[in-house]
Formats: sequence, structure tokens, C-alpha cells
Amino acid sequence: MGIFPGGKSTRINSPRHLTLRHSRRVAAAYRRETRRLAGIIDAADDEIDPLPPGQQKLNSYWAPGLQAGPKHNINVTQSIVAPTGESLSLEAEQSFFVDAPQFSLPEGSIHSTYPPSGYPDTNRILPHVVLTDPHLPWERLGSPSQGTNFELRMKMRALAAGAAGDTVRNRVPWLVMFSFSQDELRLPPEDLDGPNSIFRNTSDGVTKPVKQSATMTVNTSIDDLWKLTSDVTTPVTSNLGPDSMKDSRGDFIFVKPDLFTNFFLGSDSNGNPAKGSSPNTLQYQYLAHVRKINGEGMALAGVEDTAVFSIVVGNRAGTLDNETPATMCAHLVSIEGVENMAWPSSSHRYVALCSLHSWNYTVLPANTLNVPDAFEQLGRTLDVLRAPEETIQPLRTSSYKLKQLVAKRLDDGYTLVRYRTQTGESTVAFYRGPFTPTYVPPLENLTQSSNSGVDLQILDKQLGIMDVTYSVAWQIGRTLALGNEGYTAALIRLRSAIHSNADAESKLQTVKDVDNTVFRTRSDLLSDIDSVVRSLASIHLGNSDDLDPGNPVRNPRFLPGGAKRRWQRHRLARSEIPDLSFSSPLIRKKYPGYAAQAAQDLAKSTTGDIYDETNDPISTDWMTVLSWLLDRMFLAGVPAHCLIPEPTYLEPEALRFFRIDSNWVDALIDGALSLGNHYGDDEDRRAIKEAFNDYLNHIPDGQDQPVQIPSYGFYLRSDLVTMFPDLRVEVLPDNAALAAAGEAALTGAPLLRHEIVTDGVMMAFTDRLPGSDQFSSLVFTQPAHQQRFAVGRGLDITQLTVDIRRQYTVDQSIRETDSQRHDALKPQLIYKPGDSNNIFTWDATSGSGLNDLRLIWPPRFAAVQLKQLQDGMGSYNGTPYFDDNAPTSALFAMQLNDPIYNLTIDLNSHTKPGAISNLGPTPISTSPEVRTLRMLSPSRITRVIDSDGRSSDTPSKYPDNDDDYGATFQRHEGYTASATALSNFLAPNVRALPILSMSSISESTDAAPESGPAGTPEFQVTISSNILGQWDVIQLDANNLAQDLIFSVVIQQDEVSQYRLVEVDIQIDLGAPATTAADEAHFLMENYTGPGAHMLTNLRFNVLPANVIEGGRNLLRFRLLPRSAKGWVYATTVSELSFLVGLANVNAPKKYIDQFRVKSWAQYVRNISGGLDPDNIITVTNPDTLVTVVNPQYAP
Repeated sequence: MGIFPGGKSTRINSPRHLTLRHSRRVAAAYRRETRRLAGIIDAADDEIDPLPPGQQKLNSYWAPGLQAGPKHNINVTQSIVAPTGESLSLEAEQSFFVDAPQFSLPEGSIHSTYPPSGYPDTNRILPHVVLTDPHLPWERLGSPSQGTNFELRMKMRALAAGAAGDTVRNRVPWLVMFSFSQDELRLPPEDLDGPNSIFRNTSDGVTKPVKQSATMTVNTSIDDLWKLTSDVTTPVTSNLGPDSMKDSRGDFIFVKPDLFTNFFLGSDSNGNPAKGSSPNTLQYQYLAHVRKINGEGMALAGVEDTAVFSIVVGNRAGTLDNETPATMCAHLVSIEGVENMAWPSSSHRYVALCSLHSWNYTVLPANTLNVPDAFEQLGRTLDVLRAPEETIQPLRTSSYKLKQLVAKRLDDGYTLVRYRTQTGESTVAFYRGPFTPTYVPPLENLTQSSNSGVDLQILDKQLGIMDVTYSVAWQIGRTLALGNEGYTAALIRLRSAIHSNADAESKLQTVKDVDNTVFRTRSDLLSDIDSVVRSLASIHLGNSDDLDPGNPVRNPRFLPGGAKRRWQRHRLARSEIPDLSFSSPLIRKKYPGYAAQAAQDLAKSTTGDIYDETNDPISTDWMTVLSWLLDRMFLAGVPAHCLIPEPTYLEPEALRFFRIDSNWVDALIDGALSLGNHYGDDEDRRAIKEAFNDYLNHIPDGQDQPVQIPSYGFYLRSDLVTMFPDLRVEVLPDNAALAAAGEAALTGAPLLRHEIVTDGVMMAFTDRLPGSDQFSSLVFTQPAHQQRFAVGRGLDITQLTVDIRRQYTVDQSIRETDSQRHDALKPQLIYKPGDSNNIFTWDATSGSGLNDLRLIWPPRFAAVQLKQLQDGMGSYNGTPYFDDNAPTSALFAMQLNDPIYNLTIDLNSHTKPGAISNLGPTPISTSPEVRTLRMLSPSRITRVIDSDGRSSDTPSKYPDNDDDYGATFQRHEGYTASATALSNFLAPNVRALPILSMSSISESTDAAPESGPAGTPEFQVTISSNILGQWDVIQLDANNLAQDLIFSVVIQQDEVSQYRLVEVDIQIDLGAPATTAADEAHFLMENYTGPGAHMLTNLRFNVLPANVIEGGRNLLRFRLLPRSAKGWVYATTVSELSFLVGLANVNAPKKYIDQFRVKSWAQYVRNISGGLDPDNIITVTNPDTLVTVVNPQYAP
């Protein structure tokens, strides 16, 4: 249900909206104060509601700028003058209609009605409806004589600018409340069906035979409404909207002309009701108003700090002479177009009016309903939530021991439920919901998480009955979690993040326990930057510290060193490598701590503090999981039959208090967190719970207590909840007792959850023990916007008694100086049928005594009220208590309001304080409980083979050997490393290629076989730069930087070729660059130290680079091998074998263009059955490839 806040919305879509709004309000105030102390003025501060709790502000109307219904036109004129003096005038016109409800209301428009549907009240009560949209009653035109909304706005602007005239204090709404007896609206059968039916000309859109609803309405389209017989008239005409209006549908009532006439009388010269030339709606300007309230303590309106409603009040009382309950139909009727229609003629039998909302209520005989008694009855029924006393008492007093034990269970809130054992037998079990009638301490044996919930069952050994309370709670938590896709996904991602971080850290620290230098993390490297910089800065000092030259930065690890020690990084030997599997004892020992740390890191805000829903989170998954778990601690989503397992626990017209069992909530949360456990021993769940507990113990900025979690609550089941859904609830402390004890009242939200769970049942949670000094009284008050409206103090067939209530136009401080402010004005007004200047009309025909009209006359009633207030209110020090000169609908609404009732229950002096006192722990503490999770021990599973006999001891590290090859001697200072040593022990940034001898690869060339295809496949090889437009040459740049080379290998062959390709090799001679342009011995490359090669398109082959040494020649060979299990593929399946060689350093020739030869060959398998034996391989050499290198340095 949408609530109009009248400003910035504070609505939070959460069952914890009360605590969240309180926390955010406190946090915002704390930030404002912090900025103010820092000298920062923030113009965008959050708006503070000026209405204190329990107060309201009334307005006579809230009219929008344009009303719906008639066509509106926008005329735009623009004049353009050019510098040359030429001018141009442009005009445009646009017509439009304002879209607003007309024949039906949008869902959620009705906030409440009184009397509620199906409920009774006395005949003096006027039905009313509360609308969630404060503008709705004035969105259309109720009285054209008052002008349009646009004209009203222009007049108000003129008055504000100083123009002469009176302020418009009232506005006729287009919605009014009418009430009828069912007989007044019931159509006879011949009018509903048959040849004389008034619906005989309608389309098939009107179901035949026509039937009236329970409130005597008929649903029809506007087009069919206009097709009714001529004896039916209606104010709904085509002038009320666009042509498409005829397709709209609505519910219509059919009012007899005489009754319609009495509803729309005008005023004669004496102010008495009289029939004018046409229907008049001005009297209804006093029967609709707007109320702005503070929603604190209200279940429905409390979703916003401030709520604004429009209220439409009826003008007709109930039947006066009924001896039995009588049914009345209340209708919210549209009067749009009524003033523009003519009075019904003698030929009209009905006037069709559109009813936008309707319900039935009952009018009781006089003196049969007393609201104060209903309030007092609630106080007398106060008790704790458990089975009725008449059920427990016989068992408690029985001499049979088993019955006494059952009575003890019932006293503790248990009930018997059907239970099926794991073996299939049906039996009974004890179950108790989270709401208990006594204090349940934290159970000592309920500290370990569960994987199934079965281990949470408790056997009552005396009765032999299983207690499944906590097992059911666990299953409920798991089921609720499985039903929420967003939470489940966030929980699994959170578990994965915790596990990956904790597992990586555990492995890292396990390895570092063996050798702290064997693995360096990013943080380790960053922490070493200081010493690295100092070492580099002190190279000229012989490895001495420039700050302390006498001490070396570090001792050399070898003297003078060799190739191996140039880039030494110790690697663990096989015997030194620890077991790093997750089931390893070494990992399992370290994992819990790192998992807890990972969860704590993810549970922080962007500022480094704990995320508390008033700041920004680091992990959105933690935000989702935290919010969902907190909702479960508020028992959101838990089925009602699990909260109250036995309906007799909550009887009608009863108030029941309870304690929320922390063990039950723990089991619920444990079940919800059990999802996503893939490792058995669930340390991740424990880590999440510890981070959750950190949040629960955290005190947010600006607050003086940790996060509020409910510990107590009450249910209220009463018809009063149905009558007043926003029944205001206050939790009051005993300030005198707190002051005597030197303590202060708690500053947190008094109600943590407050909802109407079903019709007539209210539930509220709090964190304060009922009956303690912090919660000594419970107050129920009628809400400001759901009060009863009554004709007067008393009404019967003989007279109407009216008390004019005191009203004030001064501040509260001056108002309180009036000692009679709670008393009505004197004298009491009494009106009887036949009196002149009457405010109430009993009979439709004067003097008939039928009491069939029962209408108030608002214009005179409002005028009498104003006169009484002006004459009888008095003054204070010359200042009148009441100073106004015009009757208004807001003032008139205060007069029609029935007295506001409230019930204050003193929990300390109540007749049943003992039952409530058992809800909390002893001794009673005035501080709220800090509710944290206790099931912190991780769940364990029994492994078939545990650890495989692996040791939990950290492996020992062998002593370092500083010599390159383990020799005891040291090399000569002039030692030069061999090429093998250099290639095997390169720097970390240099890629090392394997070095192969000629014996490893046969390069013998065989001729093609004489039989078979006509010729072998031909390989066209081209080597070029990876530069657009340079696909046939290698283009060097000015600095001859390393570049990527493209090796294009295209195969041309016969379609019937049967060659089976094993390998294609491309070989480049390596050597030093030429020193002069005339050198004959020149090489394409000197060496290759790049990142390697990879295939470009044909990923069915691998390219493997290798260094080859042949008789003193250094060669670079690229082997193209098929990715085939057989080791060969048919050559016809291959069309190209292009690949890229990354970052190759090409020798720069000493001339503009130079060419180099590159060899290539292919190997084929002779016989399929012969495998890859060397004797079964033939090698076919391809023609040499000429590679062209262009050096721009020598360009002509």
C-alpha cells in the first residue's frame, strides 16, 4: 500500500524498516553535527519532520493545479525579431486531457474505511473512507460554480501578491460518501431481467440476467450506461471526458429520484435546505479534508515518517428505530457533472450514480456497542502466549505424574504435533515456536552447527517424546534460503570468496613456514622496496649501507658467484614440499583463522569500519547476506503456523506477550547458512557467523547501543485492530524509577517490528522486557486519521444531542493555560424533529415520523460550530484561544470526530504481572540484550580415511648451498660461464628455449616415393613484419626494436593426395650481424629470447621453437606438429600453418635491402601401420625461402 509522505519519502522496503529508519536518522544527525563542528554548511541536509509523534495537521483541501475531465488547451506564441528588423510571429496550440481516476480507483487508493466491512457500530456514526492520495477528492470538478482548479490557483497567486478578496477556504470534492439501506438500492426483478428491464438495450458486455452485487451495484460500461431505458438518468455525459471514455467500466447504483433530490439541496435565504433550480453540491465542501500525521507507532502508516491522507466523511446516519442489527451499504460516489444535470422528472424512476468503492456494515440498536469497554477488555485479557489456562489447569492439578509432565510442557509453550520417524513410523513430538511464555536460556549443548538439523532434536526421556523444535527451525531456515534466489547466489559467492582467500593464505603460510623466502607475494615485494632502493643506492659503496657505511646491506651469498647464482631463487625439494590439499592437517590447522579474517575483511565498509547499513559496503554479497539474515532474526517470512503452532494460543479479544527464543533463531540462521557447503567441515559458515556477531556487537556512529534485535513482543487479536488498522502503539518507560536508579531511558526505536499480520491481528517486537523500568506501560491510541466521525453525542428518533468541542488557533503552550480545554463548550445543543434552523433532518417528508432520511445539514452545522467557538472559547492575557471567521472542512472535521480513546496498560501493577515477569532473565537488567549467534563450532563429517596418515608437522628445510654446483671450492674471479650455463640459468625476464642436438631430430632427406600421387605438397613460406601492407618483407624501424614476425605457410597440393603429414620444420641460421655491407656470412637473427610462438588460425597444430646446435652452428628451428593422437594427419586436411613469433630481434643489415635464406622441410609417414618409427618417416625438403629485410637507415 502506497503512503503519500508529503515530501521526501523515507520508506524502506524491509520488515526492519523501523530500526533501519531510526538508525539512518541518527546517523544523518551525527553526520550533520560532525559537519557543523567542522564548519561545513550543507544545504542538502535531510528534511526533519516538523510533526512530533501523536500530532496531526489538517487542511481543508489539496487541489492540484489542473483538474481532470474537460479538455485543456496550451497556446504558445513566439515573436522573433531579426537584426535586420524583420519579425516573425509563431503560434501553436495543443489540446490534452488530464489522466486521473474517474469510474474506478487504482489498486491501493483506499487506505481504510470505517466502519470496516462487515463490522457493526451505532447509528450516530457517519461512515468515512481514508484515501492514500491527498489530492484525489479534488482531482476532478465537484462544483463548477466554484471555478476550475486553474482559476483557483490564479486567484490564490493574486491574493498572495496583495490583490483584494477573500481566501478560498473550502473546495467541493468530486467524491462524496453516501450510505443506504439495501432496500433503498435493491432493484425489483422486472427491472433486472425481462422485456421491461432497464438493461434490455445494453450490449453483451452486461451479463444477462443482470445481478446486483452485495452492495447493490451493477457493473457496466459507460456506453451501455447511456443505452439504459429513458426512465434512468445520470450525471455521466460525454462532456466529462474524451470519446474513449465510453469504453470505461464502473459500478453504478440506482438511486430513487426523491432520495437523490434530498442529497443535493441548496440553501434558501434563511440557510435552510431547499430545492433550487438544479442540483447543488456546495454542502459537500465541508465533508472532505486532508490530514498530515506522524506515523510513529502505526503498523501501516508507520512505513513513512510522515503520512498524508485525504478523508471523505458521509452525511447520513444509520437507522434509528431498528431493534435488530441492520445492514447499510456505504458508497464512495462520484458527483462529477451533478450540478450540470437537471432534476429528475416524473418520468425518471432512477438516477444512476457511479460508485468507486463500496462495502457493507451493520448498524446496531442503541447502547449495544461501547468502544471504551472494548479497549478496557484488552487490558483485562493480558497474558503470555501459550495454551489457555482451562486446558492446562486440569493437567497441572492431576495426581497422575505423566499429566503433570505434559502440563509443564504446555506451561512452557509446547504443543503436540504429528511426527514421522526416520524409519517411517508415525508418532507425536513436542514443538514450540520461537515465541515462548517463559525465559529460555542459551542451551549449553546447542553450540555446534548442523548439516541436516536431525542432530538438533532432543528426546524427553521422562515422556519418551521427541522435541523437534530446533530441528524444525533449522529446516525452516534452510527452506527460506532455498526459496530466495538472490540470497542463495550471494551466499555462494561470499563462501567462494572466503574460501579462496583463506585457502590461498593458508597454503602460502604453510609454504612460508618451511622457507619464508621461497615464495614472495605482492605485499612482500612492496615491503622490500625500501631495502632494494637502499641496496641500489649503495652499490658504489661495495654493498654497504649509505646511511651506515660500516655495515653491509647484506652479506653476499656466493663469492664471486657464477651463472646459476645470478638469479637465485630457492625452490623446495620434493621432500620439503608440504601437503597443500584442503584436507591436509597443516591446512586445516591454519584455515579457520584465515577464513575468519577473510570474512571480516569482506564485512567492512569502504571507510574500513564495519558495514552497518548506514555506510557503503566493500562486498555487495555481504550486504545482501547480512540484510537477509537480519530479516530472519526479525522472523520475516517464517510461516504463521510455525510462529503460533496452536490456534488456541491466541484467542479473540486477547493481548498475549512472549519472549523470542534465541536458540530457535540460532537454529534458523544456521539452517539458512548451511547452503553451499562443499567441504564437509564448514569453517566458512563459522567465519560468516563471527563476522555477523561483530556486526551485532558493533555500536554505529552517533548511537549509544549496539544494533537492536528483538527479544520480546506481543500479539493483539481484537476487532479494534480491524476497525483501526493503524492503532497507535507506544512503549513507555518508568522515568521516575529510572531516575531513582540513576539510569536513562533507551534512545533506540521502541518498536522493532510492527505489522498487521492478518485481519484483526497485530504483532509487535521490542528489545525491552515487558514490566521492566524500560517498558513499564503499553499504550494503545486511536490513530489521528482513523478516528470515528459521529453526528453528535447522542441520536435517536426524538432528538440529537451535540457537544461543541473546544478548538484552538494558538500555540500549545498557550492552549495548556486553559483549564477547561478537555471540556465541551456550554450549553449543550439539543435538536428535535420540527425545530427551525435544524442541523439534522430526520424525515424525507417533514412530520412523517418515518426517520427515513437522517441527513446532517453541513452548512448550518459548521456555522453553529464557528459561532459557538467565537463566543465561548475565551482568551488568555487578551489573546483569544480561537480566532477565525470562516467555517472550514478541517474545523468541521474536528467537530464530527468522536472522542479519541486510548488504553494505557500498567504492566507492573497488572493483575497478572507474574506471568510477564517470567519472560526475562533474572536479575532483570534495564539494558537491552545483545543477541548474538552461539552455534559457532563448525559442523564435522566423519571421513572414511582421515588424512591418509599424513603428518601435521611442517617439513624441515635443507641448509642452503651457496655454491653453484655443490662444490667446496670457489671459482676464479676470471671465470666465464659457458653457453649451456647461460642458457640454463637465464634471468627471470628471459625466455629459455630447449637446446637440441642433431641426434634428436633427423634431417635426412628422402626422395618422394615412386608410386602414389603425382607430387608431394608444396609449402609456400613467407616471413614478414606484422605491419599492415608489409606482408612480404621485414621492415625495421629506426631503432631496430624487437618486433613480431609473421610466418605465412600456405600448402598447395593435389586434391587426391594421400600424404600423411607428421611434421613441418622451418629453420633459421643464427649468428652475429654483418659488420659491413660486403660480408657474405650474414644471418637473419643472432639469438631469440622472445616470449615464443603461437599459431594464428590453424589451432589443430602446435608450433614449438627450439635452439639446435649442429657442428658449431646455432640454429633456430620451429616445429609444426599436429595435435593428433596418431601423430599424423592427412595433408589434404591442412591448407595453411601460419604462426607468429613474438618480439624477435632481427639483425640490421648494413645496406638498404638484404636477403636471407630460410630452410624448411616436411615429414610424412610411409605406412599407416608402421607408426612413427624413424624408418617409417620420409623427409621432403622444400625450396629455400628468401627473406627480405629493409633497413630504412640506408634508404637512398
